[in-house]
Amino acid sequence: MNGTRILASLAAVGLMAAALPRPSPRPALDVSAESCLTMSDTPPGTGPSALAALERCHALLPADVELMADLGAAYESAGVRERAEAIYARALAADPGYAELRLRLGRLLLSRGALTEARRQAEAGLLTQPNRKALRDLLQAAGPPDPKVPE
Repeated sequence: MNGTRILASLAAVGLMAAALPRPSPRPALDVSAESCLTMSDTPPGTGPSALAALERCHALLPADVELMADLGAAYESAGVRERAEAIYARALAADPGYAELRLRLGRLLLSRGALTEARRQAEAGLLTQPNRKALRDLLQAAGPPDPKVPE
């Protein structure tokens, strides 16, 4: 009889525990699309909290090129260069004429020795902004085209 009471008590505790609200494994997005759109005009600053806010906004508005630009810059600032490259490339797929992102991506590529890719980014950026000195400097730093690599 005593064992039956213990089992009944454990079952009751289990039922009560099942009824309690459980924390979500991922934190809920505590940003709105409206606040994210405002963030595009004034980025949230730097540091882990800014990066987290930009990530949440990117999840809400994955096609927003300005948010991607800010997110890429935040990754760059945090030293996560591979992620910054990927975000910049995704933003450029949506807006190929965004010369500033071509410059940022080109600089990252140049810093890791991807000269041909850096050169391509500079050339593409110069199509939109032909007189931009920073793009011309990137093109010069990337060096002449490699004759072994088709243009």
